[in-house]
Amino acid sequence: MHSSVLSSRKESCPKMVPEKSTVSNVFGSRAFERYREDLTLMEAASRNEEAENAFAGLVKQSTAALLNSYARKGYPYAAWEVKTLLIRAMVSEKAAAFQAHQFLLANQNCT
Repeated sequence: MHSSVLSSRKESCPKMVPEKSTVSNVFGSRAFERYREDLTLMEAASRNEEAENAFAGLVKQSTAALLNSYARKGYPYAAWEVKTLLIRAMVSEKAAAFQAHQFLLANQNCT
């Protein structure tokens, strides 16, 4: 479930995460402080602002990573790790960009 696959809707969302789930509901109140209250996971996964906004890239790649953690056996992160790493990376743009890149690499290597 690489993020581009999610945005093209070729694969459906895992049953554990309904399509209407919001970033703040799934990632917690700390995510609510940074992102819109009504931002859904599907909207986050389809964003294309990561080049100019490290936090947009973080939520996009974290969303793809979370969905991959549920849907792909052998994915290198468990769901709880994705959630924890997103919250930890929200401390700075540098941390957000670094973690987004780590999730991007894992997401691109999904089979």
